[in-house]
Amino acid sequence: MTSSLNQPLIFIGPPRSGVTLISNLVFHHTDLCWLDESFEKHPRSQWQNRVFTQTSQWRSFGVLGNTMLSGMAREFASTPSEALSFWDDYSRDEIDFFRGFAKGKHATPIEISTIKEVLRKRLIATQRPRLALKFTGPSRLHYLSSLFPEAKFVNIVRDPASTVNSMLSTEEWEYQGKHMLWWRGAYSIRELAQYDMLRDHPIAGTAFQLNKLLQTTKQEEEELGLNMLTVDYERFSANPYEAMASILDFADLPASPHVDAAMKQNEIRCSNKVMKMPATDINTVYTWCPAS
Repeated sequence: MTSSLNQPLIFIGPPRSGVTLISNLVFHHTDLCWLDESFEKHPRSQWQNRVFTQTSQWRSFGVLGNTMLSGMAREFASTPSEALSFWDDYSRDEIDFFRGFAKGKHATPIEISTIKEVLRKRLIATQRPRLALKFTGPSRLHYLSSLFPEAKFVNIVRDPASTVNSMLSTEEWEYQGKHMLWWRGAYSIRELAQYDMLRDHPIAGTAFQLNKLLQTTKQEEEELGLNMLTVDYERFSANPYEAMASILDFADLPASPHVDAAMKQNEIRCSNKVMKMPATDINTVYTWCPAS
């Protein structure tokens, strides 16, 4: 089996937009090698790469089997991770994978060689032919495309009101962007002044930040002319099997019984909780997030 970093599959999109759900389903494909928490902690360890090979097989058994053993396999199988600590450690200080947009930033030759060295060894050790990655928040398309010029990007988007409503419902956002700009490095002085007026208005402030994520991704995609498929989460949830077939076709991946089994095990639905939001709140979201 030949492993190559030439054309990785990279999922991007704002938080709470379906990026994790959809990418995790696709990552059941046995052609794909992805990153997990063990890799994040010990990226150069060949032992953890071998563990991934075994536990990812458990993951496949977990979706295909219907026994008690398959339940145990699902429980102990490795799960995909963004591995932000790895990306942050192997990139220079000005590239912040936790909170930075990295707008207009490209990987240096040293970063390209060291990052690719680690990822190439993982592909070889796990005997998977294709790398797959996932990032939520800023898409960092300049940096990622400088690492992987032939990458295929899948951009997951969701209705802004649903996304904002979901972000505000999480405990993490309470301490992150509910009352402050969480992601940094892409705002003009005028935009910073605008946000200061919204700081005490969580719905407007969150919509403002979501708009910047969507706007920046669009701008970077147009500037770079990337090979990108945009997937609308509402359409995916309305017809998941057709949408999944489109994603696999775009990625040049054959149909997979493991992906099909994973989809059957997961409840794929489009929450209508946003419909319970007051109309004024929904209007506030669309006022401050017109980039969708």
